[in-house]
Amino acid sequence: MSYPPPTEHGAAALDVAMHFADTAHWDNDWYKSSNMGAVPGLMGRDDTRQTATVSQTEPYRATFCGSALFADLSMVWFSVSYPLMGESDPNDTRTVIRGARYLPRPAPLDRTALVEAHETYGETIVSFAEGFADAGEYCARGECWDLAAKALECFQEYDYVPQPIQSTQRTHGHLIYEGKAMGPGKQVGRWRGGDDRVRRGDIVEWRSVRIVIKSGFRTSTKMMGNPDHTAVIVGDTIPSVPVSDGMFLKPTDLGTLYVVDQSVSTGIKPKRDQCELSGLEQGEVWIYRPVSMEKYIGCSLQAQCPEGINALSI
Repeated sequence: MSYPPPTEHGAAALDVAMHFADTAHWDNDWYKSSNMGAVPGLMGRDDTRQTATVSQTEPYRATFCGSALFADLSMVWFSVSYPLMGESDPNDTRTVIRGARYLPRPAPLDRTALVEAHETYGETIVSFAEGFADAGEYCARGECWDLAAKALECFQEYDYVPQPIQSTQRTHGHLIYEGKAMGPGKQVGRWRGGDDRVRRGDIVEWRSVRIVIKSGFRTSTKMMGNPDHTAVIVGDTIPSVPVSDGMFLKPTDLGTLYVVDQSVSTGIKPKRDQCELSGLEQGEVWIYRPVSMEKYIGCSLQAQCPEGINALSI
């Protein structure tokens, strides 16, 4: 699969954490800018959610702390303590004190946890998406991604609901399925987690997809993703064969996905649609289950690693 981006050490968070090892060379004192865009390993990345703080921990020292959640749902925390006065060598670990901790990509959840997540978020997400379809009005900017991202953001209004993982690039929670087609009749895919079906309120991502459906003498072609397209799933879909975590499953075995989507760039206002995966001939598909960030990742996004989190050190 082409997403999430490949890693060097098995998790995006660990890739960044390795830049904070005592043996890692820093070309300059980037930390004095307090700019997350200058953090080694984070420069130029668009697959994260980030937060940072700067504090003066001693009269003549400052500490820059930051955290990032990545598209593979691994998370890193880092800190740099440095003198405020005079020049200092960024690679002198006696005066510029660096450190990092991280959480690897979380393991798949069992059926009970995934069903609970659906019961917490699913119907609200569906109602949000269908409301725009019924009104015939764009959500936010009208970009396809907005419909899913804004649905997840709406839970910020409810302090009694555990906050779900927010859309992070093309990731919208717990991955439950990924698959692709490399031509007619050439499909591969994998089920992830303990649930036995796709449920209302799940979110689907398409990349450079072509679906061809033949009915009698008629052939119709549906193209999705330039290269990416997002939709909210509004109907349950039970695979044609029993599934389990890690099981090989072709997209055609999922059957038909019922969705609401939009695309201002092509003039398509929010609408109901269906996608017959038996006709998938090209492209990739990912399906996500919105889940609680604290229950799945272990904590919310904050600049310093919370106490009690079993984060790993480099």
